Parts: sequence; C-alpha cells; structure tokens
Amino acid sequence: MTMPNLHPRVAEIIDALESAHRELVEVVTTIPAAHRDATTDDGRWSIAQHVEHLAIVEDGAGRLMSKLIKQVEASGERETDDTSMLTSLDQFKVWTVTRRIEAPDFVRPRDGLSSSDGLAQLTASRARMIAALQRASGLALASVSAPHPVVGPLNVYQWGLITAQHERRHVELIRAIARFDD
Repeated sequence: MTMPNLHPRVAEIIDALESAHRELVEVVTTIPAAHRDATTDDGRWSIAQHVEHLAIVEDGAGRLMSKLIKQVEASGERETDDTSMLTSLDQFKVWTVTRRIEAPDFVRPRDGLSSSDGLAQLTASRARMIAALQRASGLALASVSAPHPVVGPLNVYQWGLITAQHERRHVELIRAIARFDD
C-alpha cells in the first residue's frame, strides 16, 4: 500500500504499479512452476521469459526515472498540478494485445531465469521504483521527460504509468500462453 501524504499524482501511479504487479504475481504463481519455466516449441517466449523481460524493462525504467527525478530535485521545482495522469497514455492502449510488438534486443530475456527468480528481480525493481516515486512526491515530475522507444517522450509520471500498463499487457500474454498450452 502507498504511504500517506503522497502527492495525488504520485499516489495514483504507485497504486497503478502495485495493482498491476499484484495481478502479475497472482497469475504467474497460479500456474505450476514446471509449466511457467517450460520452453516453447514454436518460438514464443515462455512465461519465465516474459517475467525476465519485465524485470529487465522495469530495472531500466526505474533507473531512468531516478535520473529524471534527480534533475527535478536539482531544480527544486514543486508540483502545482494535481489532475490525474491515469488517462494520459490511453491513446496508445499499451495494455492491450492487439498487435505483436517486437522487443528490442536490449530488453529481450537473456539469462534463462526461472519464473521465481524473474519474479524476485521484478519485485525488487518495482520496490526501488516505488521508493523513488515516494521520495519524489511533491516534486514537479511532469517537468522532465525522456523518450520512450515506442510512444515518444514521457514524463516521470508517465514512465511509471507505462510500466504498469506494460506489465498488464504481459499478464494478458501469459494468460494466453497458459490457456494455449493447456
């Protein structure tokens, strides 16, 4: 759960991150471990590889967000807007699985992690991201941005939001794998 007295924008992003992560953990852990870690015969990523991909992506997004937060901290600029950011990326529908998106090499699974190890890494990355957002609460996090490779420039709030939406996308992909392989 989020800490009290967070800026409303930070609180809603943390809630989105926590909700998406709970859903992922619930879905992944209800699938037998042998099935989660089994490779596929058709070139699709295994469930474990989806989790490893998420861990890689979130570690990178968290490091980028921390870098952006440091820029805002240096400026001392405070947040003056408390309108919701939750719909700011809706036009991209990141959470939907309507088309295949090829992951760039730098975020492809590579270590052959088990789903359990991948979840542990992902959970640690998520905790660091949330802690950075909590510490930055009240700063003008919309005042800095960095480019996303698919959707363009995103501010700190949007980086957190797209991280949650990306995780929800992979929840749907994992559900599809579990159904297909039954």
